[in-house]
Amino acid sequence: MKNIIKFTLLALLPLTAGAQLSQVESEAQADLDKALARFSDLQQTIKNEKIPLAKELNDLKAELRDTRREAERAQRFKDNSTIDLNSLQDRVTKRQEQLDYVANLVADFGERFSRDISMAELQVYSEQIEEFSAAANSVDEEDELGKAKRLLAQAFILETSINRFKDLIGSQTIKGQAVVEGEVSSGTFLLVGPTTYFAGSSAEEAGIALKGQKLPDIIGMRTDLNEQVLATVNSGSGMLPLDPTLGSALALASQEETVWEHIQKGGIWIYPILFFAFLATVTALFKVFEIYSVKMPKPGALHDVLKALNDGDRDKAMEFAKAVDGPARAMLVDAVEHSDESKELVEEVMYERMLEVQPRLERLLPFIAVTAATAPLMGLLGTVTGMINTFKLITVFGTGDAKQLSSGISEALVTTEFGLIVAIPSLIMHALLNRRAQGVMANMERMAVAFVNGLVRKN
Repeated sequence: MKNIIKFTLLALLPLTAGAQLSQVESEAQADLDKALARFSDLQQTIKNEKIPLAKELNDLKAELRDTRREAERAQRFKDNSTIDLNSLQDRVTKRQEQLDYVANLVADFGERFSRDISMAELQVYSEQIEEFSAAANSVDEEDELGKAKRLLAQAFILETSINRFKDLIGSQTIKGQAVVEGEVSSGTFLLVGPTTYFAGSSAEEAGIALKGQKLPDIIGMRTDLNEQVLATVNSGSGMLPLDPTLGSALALASQEETVWEHIQKGGIWIYPILFFAFLATVTALFKVFEIYSVKMPKPGALHDVLKALNDGDRDKAMEFAKAVDGPARAMLVDAVEHSDESKELVEEVMYERMLEVQPRLERLLPFIAVTAATAPLMGLLGTVTGMINTFKLITVFGTGDAKQLSSGISEALVTTEFGLIVAIPSLIMHALLNRRAQGVMANMERMAVAFVNGLVRKN
């Protein structure tokens, strides 16, 4: 029964499925039609909207091209502006460098002008020099505009120098004061080119003027030349002596100093050096007289003494021994007296006499050697103290004026100079005298050996 039911159900199942598929197919067709209708509507909508959008897109592209062109033009303008600005900055920098260069040239020229003019002209150009210095000190160096103002304020020194040059082409006379042999004298300066002459009240106060500490120093020449200077300055015409070195030779001549003035520059330590030099000189002269006055025995003196002893004539040998010159006399006399003793005793006697002579020959020689060693050390000590004084002067006055430092430098060099001057001759004299003394001792030793070897013993 159950099998019949199952068979019936299986037979009815295809009919039911076919009915359902027909329904689904009709529904799907309806949906497809609706979708195609919507798709047709969308296509129409897109077609209607495509033309305005394409037109708008073209407008936007055109606007983009215009904007890009504007941006490129702006970039080019910016680049050109940057290049022009850099070029302008370079030009400004070059102009500033040129301004600094010209300003430095003018400043250097003004300083040389104030330094190179003669002291007789200072009273003429003192106001211009003060104005020039005031302009240099009143402007800030960091301010570029201030540099330009300083240049304009100092440029007048060029015109002043040109006018001075025109005045010097012929000649120029200036009333003023100068130092003549350490005394201030009033007179007239005559400026001819780079040379300045001075004429006082007499020929002794006439000569060429050189720059001094505060006033010009007048360097005198031969009397006839001084008279020419005096006559030319007073009359306005005449012959003048010419110094081709522009005063350098006269300045060097004026710096010549005496030995005592040179010694005084050495400071306090020069005096111990000179004291030792004096003692060493006196000692050396005494030793030269003492050592070189020692007489050396004649070549045949020893032979005569030995011959007489070997012949048995002791008295004659003693006579020959006493006739020998120099310190060897006492040595040979003692040797003859002890000639009958053993050779060892004779040697000891002669050696004892040699020891008595050696201290007398070598006395005071160590003092000369000590002087030769001490003098450079004292000179070095003076050098150290001179450099200390120089550094003190540098601390006070700076390094601008070398004349302020000359005292310390002179002390440092002069003491070293005299230390070597004393040491070198002392060392040479000690070597010569010591060699002479050793020669005397060597001669006595040679005679002693010859005496002992030549003495014949008799049994």
